[in-house]
Amino acid sequence: MSGGGASVINIPVLLSLGIPFPMATAAQKVSSSFWVLPASYNYLKDRKVDWRFLLLFSTIGLIGVYAGVAVIMHTNQRLLQITVGILILLLVAYTYFKKDVGLAEQKVYSKLRRSIAYVFALILGFYESFFGSGNGIMFSIVTLKTRGFDFVDALGYYFSVAFPWCVFAAGLLIYKGNFSWAIMTPIVLGSLID
Repeated sequence: MSGGGASVINIPVLLSLGIPFPMATAAQKVSSSFWVLPASYNYLKDRKVDWRFLLLFSTIGLIGVYAGVAVIMHTNQRLLQITVGILILLLVAYTYFKKDVGLAEQKVYSKLRRSIAYVFALILGFYESFFGSGNGIMFSIVTLKTRGFDFVDALGYYFSVAFPWCVFAAGLLIYKGNFSWAIMTPIVLGSLID
């Protein structure tokens, strides 16, 4: 379930405690900012890294992150909660039925096919700022088909691009007033223990 996302647990728990969706999302993104880089290092250690792809993909995704934060701030809270519930059910169903995603690296020779990955940067950046759970799996599927990554490479790359996305989303949400030491301190400490 790696790449399934801590937010599949954290966001519903925070919402059940009565924490508003923007605050819960900000806390989740702050928490993620502390663990995604070490996770990326662990997955990509001793592997060849395409730094150009990482930089370009994460930069394009920041536009999606900005749009996602705007949606969070201007959408009915109940609608966001229902959407997250549906996304969790879809994620669980997908991972149950597709257990073999990315088990083997594939060769992708077409430059067009490799370039198509960047189109998904906007979508995945948006989704990361909005919820993020399962984004590692979605990134893995995209990069398996467009870049030929296996699941380990894909997760390493995903955690690398997720770092600036999480920091940017958290920064925007905090700037808009969604900050609480009482909420963010325990969630960050919990993410560091793991």
